[in-house]
Amino acid sequence: MSDALLARLSSHVASHMGLHFPLTKWPALEKAFNSAAGELGFDNPEECANWFITTPITQELVESMAGYLTIGETYFLRENRSFEIFTAEIIPEIIRKRCGDKQRLRIWSAGCATGEEPYSMAILLDKMNNALKEWNIFILATDINPKALRKATDGIYTEWSFRNTPSWLKENYFRKSADGRLQLISQIKKMVDFSYLNLVEDFYPSLPSGTNAMDVIFCRNVLMYFTPEFARKVVECFYRSLVDEGWLIVSPCEASQVLFSQFKAVSFQDAVLYRKEGNGERGKGTKAESGNRRIGERGKSRIGETVKLRNGETEQKEAVSPIPPFSDSPLQSVPLCRTLANQGKLAEALMLLEQVIAADKLNPGLHYLQAMILQEQGADSEAKAALKRVLYLDQKFVLAHVALATLALRQGIRKDFQRYLENAFSLLGGYQADEILPESEGMTAGRLMKIIGAMDVMGDRDES
Repeated sequence: MSDALLARLSSHVASHMGLHFPLTKWPALEKAFNSAAGELGFDNPEECANWFITTPITQELVESMAGYLTIGETYFLRENRSFEIFTAEIIPEIIRKRCGDKQRLRIWSAGCATGEEPYSMAILLDKMNNALKEWNIFILATDINPKALRKATDGIYTEWSFRNTPSWLKENYFRKSADGRLQLISQIKKMVDFSYLNLVEDFYPSLPSGTNAMDVIFCRNVLMYFTPEFARKVVECFYRSLVDEGWLIVSPCEASQVLFSQFKAVSFQDAVLYRKEGNGERGKGTKAESGNRRIGERGKSRIGETVKLRNGETEQKEAVSPIPPFSDSPLQSVPLCRTLANQGKLAEALMLLEQVIAADKLNPGLHYLQAMILQEQGADSEAKAALKRVLYLDQKFVLAHVALATLALRQGIRKDFQRYLENAFSLLGGYQADEILPESEGMTAGRLMKIIGAMDVMGDRDES
């Protein structure tokens, strides 16, 4: 390609996909379009590049090109030092601090490619089973490439995915298939929730997408593709997606004092990780955080009711401070409910939300928010009851159908899973692809279609 075309192409990719291809990376950009041209039916890469520049940008176009412009190459326990710190330092510290109280663990693999990274996390956590036996563990894995996500949900790999990995990993967690490939055991596959997410375009943290209140975010060899502007935006969203004292783990080549200035850099031998400091350590917080501290100062703590968790056990909700009555419209407290939930302060969010619901019992959006928080606590039966209330008030509430399908899949109720998923798909037919769904925190109908498609694949995988 000519330098002029590569310059236009680099600028277009940066503006519309947030991917950074400076002059030094033009050979990689040319190689990507050479591959794309052959597979997409163009005679040469110049023709493919001109088509891409002149075609209106859509989600489908971004997805189709993402596989060529980013390297999805990975393997199990890649950059093993990060995993060593994860299992030897981070998880034991979380266990010590939460033992017997708030036994939740939320981890996000952002840019998961074909799934080796999140499955590596799941395997390592499974090896710590005794310490985490009674814990509610949620591993979210997201990527922009639907093709990679489909491979990830299948959980079938070749020997190339196991280079530089210890023999026990294959021996204990994979079974050889007839064609010689290795199939991940279902026990580990079920630990990971895969979902489509565009780190540049989508909104997060968000309860519906599960990107809130994370303890650990792995985002390795991803940020280096973004322009500085978009990289800063993504890191800011990661910061808000983490709970206080949560960890962001990036690749060693992505370490930066400037990009991660909001975080505290923590040095380990041969690695630097980034930690979100608590409010007390930082000395300041957001407006919502400050309001929450004032809540704690106004009253004595109390113990909430007993709830049943998805593992069949019961526990009492943690001690929380009573929420003061709202002074104006109850709905004015809803943003604070979301903020508290995004920070992982689920009991306080629920207590405030109960007051709001008491004043506006017929609002389906409030019951949906309540269901999302309950589900995050592991109280699936209570969450299901709240979602049934949503549909009693509004049968066309799309997100409630999707949430009920998720619960049915988790519980192995295939008939209900398919029914709720079909209901959601049918209702989405009444929306434009770029139309924002009610109570979705910015999610479009087209985005939810992608999620439903991934869920359907997961349902088939679970059945097999």
